[in-house]
Amino acid sequence: MKPPIQLQQERDFGQKINVTFEFIIQNFKQLMLSLLYIAGPPALIGGFFMGAYQSNMLSLQQQILGSDDVDSSLSSIYSMGSSMLLLFIFLGAAGLAATLVVNAYLIEYEKGSRDITPEIMWNRVKEHIGKGVGFSIVMVAAVIVATMFFLIPGIYVGVTLSLMYMVMMRENLGLEATFRRCFYLINDKWWSTFGLLMIMGIISGIIGYVFQIPTLIVTFSSILQIGDGINTFWTTVGGVIGTVGSVLVRSLVLVAVGFQYYNLVERRDGSGIMGAIQDIGKNDTPRIDRREEEF
Repeated sequence: MKPPIQLQQERDFGQKINVTFEFIIQNFKQLMLSLLYIAGPPALIGGFFMGAYQSNMLSLQQQILGSDDVDSSLSSIYSMGSSMLLLFIFLGAAGLAATLVVNAYLIEYEKGSRDITPEIMWNRVKEHIGKGVGFSIVMVAAVIVATMFFLIPGIYVGVTLSLMYMVMMRENLGLEATFRRCFYLINDKWWSTFGLLMIMGIISGIIGYVFQIPTLIVTFSSILQIGDGINTFWTTVGGVIGTVGSVLVRSLVLVAVGFQYYNLVERRDGSGIMGAIQDIGKNDTPRIDRREEEF
């Protein structure tokens, strides 16, 4: 059995990517079960609306190309708008649930827990749902306002607040204190955080394409008019697979953000190395490697 991974430790850019995959591999079953149990239901519902949106979009395309029925076209546009709104709501709920689950899992793991069940995760996650929703609304508003002052401030604020949920849950701070803590932690390390998000986002996007294959097959079949053309059932199935799959794959980015948080906390506060010093002489003292970030 492999030894537990030390979370609060300084790591360079490559180490953070490697430890992200190592952590997910070691905890794959328990983490995926928790994600499916908690983030799966809103993702599943969102998948149905994704399928409805795609089906309406393909129907509208065929109506525009093959008929002059204005009423049918307007009906499809209305259905698309309704499906898109509900899709955003449930995808947002699934994304927030996945974020809370991954962060809660890291916190439980840090405490030494190894048998982490979906029930344990749900008991921890439900304590932060209300706070998480409120923080999310404020964060989105802050990013939108910052983006209005050209694009770069919005990107800067978005990357900085990627640490927000971990700070909120692990340090149990209020909104203002959480924002200040995020800016404090990321000071001088914004570019390394941005680079980590970019690389992990690209990797998760490539892996996520696997779950989009059913949707692509249905779309091309409809465009080329193979078989029965638009099939609402298979479009819905493709939407569900793609949506649920994207939520699971997103755990790569979330775990990487978690390790960046622990890396920055160790750099700023040094509590991990202090704990190791205090544990000298005890059994199973963790080894702390202090290394400067190279990115």
